[in-house]
Amino acid sequence: MNIYLIQKINRIIRIRFVKNFIVWLLHVLNFRYLALYFDPVLACNLRCKSCYFSDDEKRKELKGVFKPEELNQIAAALFSRAIRLQIGCGAEPTLSKYNPELIRLGKKYNVKYISLTSNVNLLNYESTKNLLDAGLDELTISVHGVRKETYENLMTNASFDKLMEVMQILTELKPNYPGFKLRLNFTINNLNVNELKDFFDVFGTYKIDILQLRALRNIGGIIKSVDTNQDFNTSFKLAMNTLKTECKNRKITFIEPDKFIAEDEESIEPESASYCYISPKIVWQSDFDWKNETFNNYSKRTNYASKLFKSIFS
Repeated sequence: MNIYLIQKINRIIRIRFVKNFIVWLLHVLNFRYLALYFDPVLACNLRCKSCYFSDDEKRKELKGVFKPEELNQIAAALFSRAIRLQIGCGAEPTLSKYNPELIRLGKKYNVKYISLTSNVNLLNYESTKNLLDAGLDELTISVHGVRKETYENLMTNASFDKLMEVMQILTELKPNYPGFKLRLNFTINNLNVNELKDFFDVFGTYKIDILQLRALRNIGGIIKSVDTNQDFNTSFKLAMNTLKTECKNRKITFIEPDKFIAEDEESIEPESASYCYISPKIVWQSDFDWKNETFNNYSKRTNYASKLFKSIFS
């Protein structure tokens, strides 16, 4: 499945009436349409300066991890209506040791695209291979710096050498998994924008399929915004020209941010009925009894189709 084509179409469709109608139609026809955003554990091994995990008080609120039997219950409840499973959203998924099992559950229920987002500092050859053997379609690595000093400064507790080690492991393993894609997400701020033009000097030997530049947004970290002054804009434009050309030559999908006042990583809005967030604190809706009912049972019990239909005209 070309998930990026679906996202592109979704971005083109700007009218919410049309989007809501499509979701309602898919729902009543019993088709897959849910995008599951799954945090199997609410914790992180890093303290990135742009992330709420750098906030001591916020971290106290973020606790919990799913047990294997709970993953099975959630899969039975929701996976049959999911088109995509994204593992790792606001936390570090590799702190859970059950990700291969979660991926295999996705494959068992025929989820069309399974991706995992990580800082990869906890991965090694064996754990990386286990993810790919389980059927992972895409691994997204979060990177906040091109150079070692910037990377380790912005991603507190991270090791640049470890990142390079995992990049090499993935490059060696990729030929054995033809459908697997490696994606890098680079969050831009005033401290790293000057390095972007040198991205392929550092990462050019690795087998990258997608490079996305993300606009920094305020999610409670130490760094809360980007000062889009003249120096920033000059560096950013230079980097864009360089990266666009290099990505085209290397046949890498390049995704650039639309603006610096909000994140534009995904085309599925959190308020959309197709968006389904799952964590140890909440599984989709607060009134969804995921341990005892399925998505279809819940829909029937709450007349969910009617709610979706009314949202078309709201």
